[in-house]
Amino acid sequence: NLTNMNIQNRYILSFLFILSTFLFSEECIVLNPNNYGGCGDNIGYVWNGQECSVVYGCNQGEDNQYFFDFYEACDLTCNPQTALGDINGDNTINVVDIVSLVAIVLNSEDYLESADINFDSTINVVDIVALVSFILSANETRSTWQIINEDILTPKCATCHYSGSSYSQISNLVLDSDVAYNQLFTRTPNNTAANNDGLYLLNDEGGLLGLLTSYFWEKINISNELHFYSDHPQYGQIMPPGGPYLTNGELNFIEKWIWEGAPESGSVADPIILNDTSMYEAPEFTPLDSPISGIQYHIDLFDVYPDTEREFLYYVPPIDGEIFINRVEISMAPGTHHFIAYQFPEDYSGPAPQPYELRDVHMAYLDNDVMSMIENLTTLQQHTFVFGTQWPFWDYSLPEGVALKFDSNYGFDLNPHYFNYTDNAIQGEVYFNVHTILPSEVEHQAGILQLNDNNINLPPHQETTLNKIFSANQILDSVNIDPPQGATNLNIFQLFSHAHQLMTRFDILILHPNGEEELIYTALDYEHPPILELDPPLVIQENQGLISRATYYNDTDNWVNFGIFSTDEMKIIFGLVYFD
Repeated sequence: NLTNMNIQNRYILSFLFILSTFLFSEECIVLNPNNYGGCGDNIGYVWNGQECSVVYGCNQGEDNQYFFDFYEACDLTCNPQTALGDINGDNTINVVDIVSLVAIVLNSEDYLESADINFDSTINVVDIVALVSFILSANETRSTWQIINEDILTPKCATCHYSGSSYSQISNLVLDSDVAYNQLFTRTPNNTAANNDGLYLLNDEGGLLGLLTSYFWEKINISNELHFYSDHPQYGQIMPPGGPYLTNGELNFIEKWIWEGAPESGSVADPIILNDTSMYEAPEFTPLDSPISGIQYHIDLFDVYPDTEREFLYYVPPIDGEIFINRVEISMAPGTHHFIAYQFPEDYSGPAPQPYELRDVHMAYLDNDVMSMIENLTTLQQHTFVFGTQWPFWDYSLPEGVALKFDSNYGFDLNPHYFNYTDNAIQGEVYFNVHTILPSEVEHQAGILQLNDNNINLPPHQETTLNKIFSANQILDSVNIDPPQGATNLNIFQLFSHAHQLMTRFDILILHPNGEEELIYTALDYEHPPILELDPPLVIQENQGLISRATYYNDTDNWVNFGIFSTDEMKIIFGLVYFD
């Protein structure tokens, strides 16, 4: 079946990655992930010079030998993490590294992170002394597993995963020191998505394959945080939940142990690695510069309480006259689920909201003011989508000569949505730039496409696939502008999907007159759906249609229906179009 094929392919490809790593040991080729066509298929991962990037496109072309099927394989091959003190990168810390470090200091060579033993961002004689001290004090006699069990798992994991705890019952994993190894070793995880991906809790195959197929490694490797939450949203949280997470030394030590086959006895990882007590630091949120021609909207710092989600509307008044938008930038602080810029519907006749106020839709932020919640939710449901993304940073330009006219009597109603399932408050912040051009530069006015399917009823503990066909007339009716006189074509130049956390796959297909279906878009990640840019645009003919097809896995005990909360579900196709 399809699941077994996916698992088999994962093993075969993993073996090839291991083989290529050991036989060739070549530096990864730098590729541009945007050079593979306008299709929405996930065709693999490439090294972009700084990190591994997922590629959405049509095919790999002549670069297929440089593609990776999994993020982990790309990251481990192209971005290997060197342990602190391992100056020459041979996975052993000894006198050879001291000699290498002395050479770096004497020759004033470039900064090397693994050589900065005391974490002061400077490499000098102090680092040499510290490294010598590390090596001379290395008198550890315990096995690698005993060190992991006693010094890492017991104090940092078993405090929650002890026999009889709710964590151990939900995860079916007990990490008490006397049973931890047998609990981890070659068992399947109590997670449907990880099971479907062919993972073990801990695989003893060793090498890259062992790391690729160990759910335990996925769950503790905080350095892959962005990949984990974007590519594996159904895997849950990185452990320990909310931190403090494992140090870089602890992660390198465990990674080396898994690479060597995760043995229960013997020493396969150098304990000196554990002297690296530095911690992973998430990429910093970067505010946007104001556009040269356009407007910047900024939602300043706001609190997101522990174990809550926060979603609100934030009204910004209109500017005088009309503007033509040909590019948008959005940048959001970590923790975001989505950001959408709405406008009020054309038939809206109510008063404008109070500007620059946070109109929340969750009771945790409303002091039990039910009426305010109902009012804000009602407003949210009536809005018209303009721009939006579920990515923390998004920079999008409309096709040349195409611009979105914005001349509402009301301004934007901005809608950030944040998750915080940690034990500490976080702060959100949003920048939204609209870049404008002159009316004389506009050849085609853009319109907004919004195709909703609200008929969502998902039974508990089941996989459900929902289909809806939209005819050409329904597609035309869903666009917020009328065709200009003499226009004959509807050109769709952007498509993306919106759903919530139970969605496992979202496809958009063209339905041809002969009944044939043509897949043009696939999203496998509800949090970060790909934005399909169509160049040339997709032209919808009179006898064609679009199919919205989404698969959900409801792993809860309750029916889940359409709704605006993250625990509800949605099924929406958004897009941008123009007529000619």
